[in-house]
Amino acid sequence: MPTSSLAQGTESGGHGARRGRATLPFVSVVADLAAPVPVPAAGGSPMAEARPLPWCWGAAGALIGTRFQATAESLVDSRDRRGDRPGRGQDAERSSVLDIARGARWSTSKYTARTGHPYRDRWRGREAKLAEDPQVRHAYRADVARGDVPPLPVRAGEGVDLVNDLPPAADLVVALAAQAESGLARPGRY
Repeated sequence: MPTSSLAQGTESGGHGARRGRATLPFVSVVADLAAPVPVPAAGGSPMAEARPLPWCWGAAGALIGTRFQATAESLVDSRDRRGDRPGRGQDAERSSVLDIARGARWSTSKYTARTGHPYRDRWRGREAKLAEDPQVRHAYRADVARGDVPPLPVRAGEGVDLVNDLPPAADLVVALAAQAESGLARPGRY
């Protein structure tokens, strides 16, 4: 029997299955099936404001990615981690474009990534043509070297709308813990 699991919904940033389930119903089902193994939730949980929804779904915790990209210490390109960046959930869409352009070695048709990036916008809907053109990877690397496009894609979940500041990561951890504790102490608020 596994000692740990993770239930990731399709709203999450980064890589995941192209077709999948929304976090809320998926986490609830996985938590019930895996019990007593603890199951953290990933994706789609509006943890930017520390609402304790994953625990209400039966999760043992939450894997928080998008929110930590917008912290002072984040390794994300500074152009993409500004707290005031224009970012909306609908701008972070699932696509295989960047993996194809970067030469990923896994199934780009099965595992897409929720990202925002100029190349994704440029090649949207033309993934097959992109995959057939070996010059694209060269052009992508040249664009990165010139600074015309960010060196890495921004992996962001649909909850990116809720991110509007750039705190130090340590302060964010303290705030998340305090807000989650407060929320859990008031049943019915969330």
